[in-house]
Amino acid sequence: MISRRYFYPFLNLYTCFWTVIFSFGTVACQSSSHEQQSHQTTKSISFPEQVHAEYAKGFRITYHKNYKLLEVLNPFQNQADTLRYALIPRDLIGNVNVRDARPIPIPIQSMIATSTTHVGVAEMLNASDIIKGMVGAKYVYNSNIRQKLDQGEIASFPMGAFNKEEALNMQPDLLMISGGQASQFDNYKILIDAGINVLVNSEWLETTPLGKAEWVKVLGALLNREKLANQKFSAVAKRYKKLKSSVNDIQQKPLVITNMPYKGAWFVPGGGSYNATILRDAGADYPWSESKDTGGMRKDFEVVYRIGLKADVWINPGDAKTKEDLLAKDSRFKDFKPFKTGEIYNNNRRMSPSGGNDFWESGVVHPERILADLIKIFHPDVIPDHQFYYYRKVK
Repeated sequence: MISRRYFYPFLNLYTCFWTVIFSFGTVACQSSSHEQQSHQTTKSISFPEQVHAEYAKGFRITYHKNYKLLEVLNPFQNQADTLRYALIPRDLIGNVNVRDARPIPIPIQSMIATSTTHVGVAEMLNASDIIKGMVGAKYVYNSNIRQKLDQGEIASFPMGAFNKEEALNMQPDLLMISGGQASQFDNYKILIDAGINVLVNSEWLETTPLGKAEWVKVLGALLNREKLANQKFSAVAKRYKKLKSSVNDIQQKPLVITNMPYKGAWFVPGGGSYNATILRDAGADYPWSESKDTGGMRKDFEVVYRIGLKADVWINPGDAKTKEDLLAKDSRFKDFKPFKTGEIYNNNRRMSPSGGNDFWESGVVHPERILADLIKIFHPDVIPDHQFYYYRKVK
């Protein structure tokens, strides 16, 4: 079970437990106030630059007398709860205690990243130097990170077999993981008990492009770089909204299919998902746009095949780089209208030699670049001078 030490307390207002033992330590019965100051300090800290979520639904940051409270809301797919982290200036660690919140000294100086999206977020804040460990290193696109991995300056952790002993020896300020099933969190209990701060980054659960990109503000708060985070995100949001408005009034929208079948099934984005949202924002006619699903939907091959016969554009067809790659998967793809007209595009223009795709790295914080590429595909006359950043035509 996940330690409730991380979560909002579910205490009966009329009952007080004198001492409760949790995996992160001992929590005494406290008042309803979030803040529990020790008698050692009453020092106040000025936080002139602050970040707040405007689009993201998965986190909340508030500023207090001498700490920041980061709350990760509904971090797991199968459990509705809130993780609480107290971001405390390093010189006050031990002197400031925040009720039911994991203390993290700030600014953080070292981090183990478990997803290439974490690389993209760090790079946006000019902070890639804090990454001291990387899970799934072969999938990193960033040349600076790859070079440090090759030189041994960044520890490489294999996918699916996280070396907890090596992580303990490194003693990073933070281990950033991606939210998933709640049970996955328990895999890190030994690290948490040993004092390693494990932070769940659930940006991937956001259903809007700007909501996903806004998670850069979380790292901004951890680094005390709120001003830079606000500046960077504001520029992204401004550009994204301007691009979106450029196709708002377009009446003729191309019919689009996406992805590639796998073992007889074709998984397509639900209408309430990130992918469906950015397709709509780019002026596409997406067949399942009215669906409320926020994740992938399983469709029979024949269902998508019938749409492919009349679709105008096909995007993101697996790892295909050529039409021959597509036919090697299934010869029936030659029947698709996009196959005949050449309107097939994939998001693999920026690839590292080992297979890292920058679309999944920097794209998380740069949805405006993705949107510009898609508008160029769907409505090339709207931004005629735009050069593809993540996408390229499958020929």
